[in-house]
Amino acid sequence: MTGADRTGGGPVSPWTWLLACGLLFGWPAHRLVAADRVVTAAATLLGEVISMTPDTLEFRVQGSTGRPQQITASEIVSLVLESEPPRVTEARRLVGQSEYQAALDVIAEVTPVELEVASAAARGEYAYVKALAAGRRAIATGTELAAAGAGVTDFLDRFSRTIHRYEMLELAGDLELAAGRPEAALARYRQLAVGPPSLTIRAARREAETLLKLGRAAEAASVFSAAAELPAPDPASRRERTATTIGAAECLIALDRPDEAVKRVRQLLALVEPPAAADEESQRQIARGYATLGRASLAAGREQDALIAYLTVDLVHSGDPLSHAEALFRLVELWNRGRYPQRAGEARRRLEASYPDSPWADLLDRTAD
Repeated sequence: MTGADRTGGGPVSPWTWLLACGLLFGWPAHRLVAADRVVTAAATLLGEVISMTPDTLEFRVQGSTGRPQQITASEIVSLVLESEPPRVTEARRLVGQSEYQAALDVIAEVTPVELEVASAAARGEYAYVKALAAGRRAIATGTELAAAGAGVTDFLDRFSRTIHRYEMLELAGDLELAAGRPEAALARYRQLAVGPPSLTIRAARREAETLLKLGRAAEAASVFSAAAELPAPDPASRRERTATTIGAAECLIALDRPDEAVKRVRQLLALVEPPAAADEESQRQIARGYATLGRASLAAGREQDALIAYLTVDLVHSGDPLSHAEALFRLVELWNRGRYPQRAGEARRRLEASYPDSPWADLLDRTAD
């Protein structure tokens, strides 16, 4: 029975029914009002975005009568504006699930009329999600890198005050690196250093990671070491410092010092506190830490320790897709060496089903041939 059937009048809007439910069950009325939403590692906040800069979001929490909160860019996991077209919200969700082509298909359905009536901030979110999805897809597939890079650059030029600026600068660097232009990538990563403390550390970390990929492990180790000495006054900075420690251990592996790498990662993992359920970045870091421990253990000839590390990624800390794919690949190898073909076969099937486009699945196909 519809609202019209019950009242004898016209149809009742969904918001009216929600309000009625709220009054019936004692929900505060302000919780039922549409609002902007900011998700951080610590909480989900409903309210109104007052202003934004690349460094800070000024946000008034719903129901609050005090001063607006100042939320730094590095704290923000996601931002959803009440005024943005629904397809923008859906496309952002798909990007978060690494479904980049699906996100682009959805964002393409946003109409000019929707954009015309949207706020300037909502149009910025539309442009952000579109450029982000195209950039991530280009890196994942290795195609259309130039077009994606141009889209990210256009976004940065048009929306200089967006809270997403540092994220998109980093994406621009990733696209340059994928296109085989490491010096241009380094230039982009270094631009992060003007941001909050966590981004200063991140700029150095991304520089060091790029040097390591180029085979310049000794230089990378020096940059990682310097990054570890930078101030880390907040949780985001401490997460970045954790990432630099993992990177430094990877340098030790490349420099043929795996025993030192094992020791460093073990010390790190012993000190890291279990992350909150909403802190997905910290969960991914722990997965990377155990994957690095597995890599170092293999390099040191400790296959049993490597097996335990990779099983820990698979069974406990599988939040980072690349680390989980690596763990499954190594488990195929280790189970086969230990003469457990059924377990190896199960790890193979899960790798092929869960991460068919990952470099580890591709390596699995090539080693099988």
